[in-house]
Parts: sequence; C-alpha cells; structure tokens
Amino acid sequence: MDFWLTLLNMNNILVIVAGKKKRLKLFRQEGKKLGMEMTIAAFSDLNFVSERESKFTLKVGTKDVSKFDLIYIHLVGKRLEEASLLVNYANESGIKIIDSLYETQKLMPSSLSKAMETKLLIDAKLPIPKTFFASLMHINEKAGELLDFPLVVKSTTGRKARDVWSPRDAIELKKLCQELASREKAGEHFFAQEFVKASQRIRVLVIGEKVVGAITRPTKWRKRFVKKVDGETPEGKKEAVKPVPRVLSNLDLKAAKAVSLQICGVDILVDEASGKLYVIEANAAPSWKLIEKDTGINVERAIMAYLQKL
Repeated sequence: MDFWLTLLNMNNILVIVAGKKKRLKLFRQEGKKLGMEMTIAAFSDLNFVSERESKFTLKVGTKDVSKFDLIYIHLVGKRLEEASLLVNYANESGIKIIDSLYETQKLMPSSLSKAMETKLLIDAKLPIPKTFFASLMHINEKAGELLDFPLVVKSTTGRKARDVWSPRDAIELKKLCQELASREKAGEHFFAQEFVKASQRIRVLVIGEKVVGAITRPTKWRKRFVKKVDGETPEGKKEAVKPVPRVLSNLDLKAAKAVSLQICGVDILVDEASGKLYVIEANAAPSWKLIEKDTGINVERAIMAYLQKL
C-alpha cells in the first residue's frame, strides 16, 4: 500500500522524530489539510512509570502509545534505545509501524538496555523499585513528586555500580541533571528509581534453570539509614549466602527467564523495614570473581557443564 494511502486510512497517527519537532512543522500542516488527526513528538517525549502490580504503559507525553493507530518513525540515530522500547510496545499492542522493518526486527536487546530490561521485568510482574524513565528534563521536573526524595538516578548503560547517583533533594537533582545533560545530548539515557532502604545487596548467579551461588555486599548509601552503634555505622556483610532461601531462588529464576538469559547475575535488595524483595538488575555479563571467592564455586566449570548438556 502506498505510504500516504496508508496514512489516510488511519484515524490517529503518531509521528516521532529524533531531534527537534519544529522540523516537522510543514508535515503537521499538510496533515491538517488532509483532515488527519496527528501527534508529532520527539523520542525525548517517551516515558514510563512502573507502578507495583500494574501493566507496563509507554507514553508519549501523557498519552498511552497504544491509543494510536499508526506510528511513523522519522529517523532513529542516537535514539536507538527509546526506539526499541517504542517498537516493542507497538508490536505488542498491534499498532502498525512505518517503516515495516520495525515490525519484524528487534533493535536493541535487553542485555544492552536497562530501559528494555526494566520493561520486561515489569511485564513479568516482578517486584522492582518504582521507576520513572524519561528525558533528564522530565526527570528533573517530575521525579521528586513521583518517587519522593532521596531517590536514585541511573544510566541505562551503566555497569558495576558506576553511573548511579542519589540526589537527596530537588536542588541536588537539578544540579545532577545539568551535569548529565551533555551525556544525554551525546545519546545516553537515564532513569530514576525510588530509594530502597536496604543495607545489603544480594547478587545471585543463575546458570540454566539453576541458582549456583549467591553473595551479599553492603549498599552504597547504607550510612544514611543504618543505626549507629557507639557512634559508628556497623560494618556491612561481605560473604556467601548459604543456603540461598527458596523465595530468593524463585525470584532470581523468574527474573532471568523474563529477560531471556540462561547465564545471568540477578541483583536483589531487601527493604529493611518491610522485608520486601526488589529486583534491581538482571545482568547478562555478571562478574563472578567475588562469587567464586566467597562460595568456592568454579563458575567456569559450572558454565561449561551446562553448555555440554545442551
């Protein structure tokens, strides 16, 4: 079907572009002449908020993307991560996409995108900290209201606890967003999460459909809330988790399955007050040196044994 004929047969169209929307001013004008209902947006307008026990909803501004009949993607460029979220959500919602190549191809796997990883964890109804994915401008404007302070800001491509910040108030958040602006302009993306008062972070290694080991390490900002003893914050634990509790194993296996990883490091936080577990990462390339050190497990041997059975 001809491109314009396709558009004419649709009632509600989203045109999304990498860059400034004003470049599409003439496009909007011509659409109005043809009597077409059209929304023109930038990839930076895409956002989602994870609410506990709710369905994943991707929005452009305040409108659910699934409410459109057709999406025209005009240039992707450095917006590959957001385009992957959009395409995945549109395909699940049965929305036609122009160009049609987006209907059959996965642009970026979840192993390279924390935004997509988070989306898959939400779809699997796994407990994650409340999350707000948006542009830095919108994070600065809305994250404090949605998540309360302190909160956590992460890069979607950060690894090994790098590129993680925790502004304690609106002033610190604004300063952080200003400092990260050049990185966003270069194509990097960020998201905000609620601050979980967990003094320990648990890393569990999954190989195949089996949990092979787990360790625990102190969290980065534990001194903010851990009660002092004789004026000092107690040292955190650095040890193996033996045995791994079943509730923890079940959660880790579900997380690995949700992101389609057979060899996976799953990071868990345990809220100090409620005891609730939160999945904060499902990593396709986990470091296992500390797991080997603390548990005595030969991880390379365990992986090779798994591969041999395939």
